[in-house]
Amino acid sequence: MALGICNGHVDHFSVLIPLLLALSSLLHCLGMCGGIVGAISFHLTSGMGPARRPIWPFLLAANLGRLVSYAIAGGLVASFGRTLFETLSPEYGHTLLQGFAALILVGNGLFLIGRFPEMHRIERLGHHLWQGLEPLARRFMTPRTLVQAFGFGMVWGWFPCSLVYGALLWSSGSCSALSGAAVMLLFGLGTLPVMVSAGWLGGAVARVGGLSRFGRVTALILLGIGIFNLFVLGVNVHNARLHAINPIVNCLMPP
Repeated sequence: MALGICNGHVDHFSVLIPLLLALSSLLHCLGMCGGIVGAISFHLTSGMGPARRPIWPFLLAANLGRLVSYAIAGGLVASFGRTLFETLSPEYGHTLLQGFAALILVGNGLFLIGRFPEMHRIERLGHHLWQGLEPLARRFMTPRTLVQAFGFGMVWGWFPCSLVYGALLWSSGSCSALSGAAVMLLFGLGTLPVMVSAGWLGGAVARVGGLSRFGRVTALILLGIGIFNLFVLGVNVHNARLHAINPIVNCLMPP
């Protein structure tokens, strides 16, 4: 199965996966980034921000900046991942990419249902980068224009988050930089409604009881898709090996 967009072909099944990953992580997103959105909202509504300006354009601009950063990161990771796996194994590079992506999907599913807390450790990958970007984020956290809000969002997109990194690792199985960028853009779009609403409505969104059950159901769907992909990949590899050795067997044991 090709991930996302490959050679002009769109795999509609795999396009749904980043959206499911985003929908299953809504509570996690609110916990990790709710404070950031709340700080922007407080600035805009406390009289320190632009006078008599609606809040939602600033929240939307910040979130769109975040999505652009996600797409850039997805393109870079997908390009690097494809080069790495094809270098390690020119013959089976694409198969390795698919297997790695399926394992990441299983890991994300287990993490979201509380069975794989070690997933948090991958946040350490971005701590050094964020230490360099944090002063810039603080500078833009009090936006007075939509451009400043968008700039803050682009910095915010590099905030260390285990689920964002999980989505990035999934995008590394994409067949091209464009496909990897599309995967991360879809992931970001899945988080967009809740993150904008969180800034607009405050903590009320986080107290919606159905979010927890909804997130668990979608996480289980992701887990099932990952396991199914691993099974199908194993069957395909087994069949390919049988196909490769059949001519040899027929040669050694003629009818």
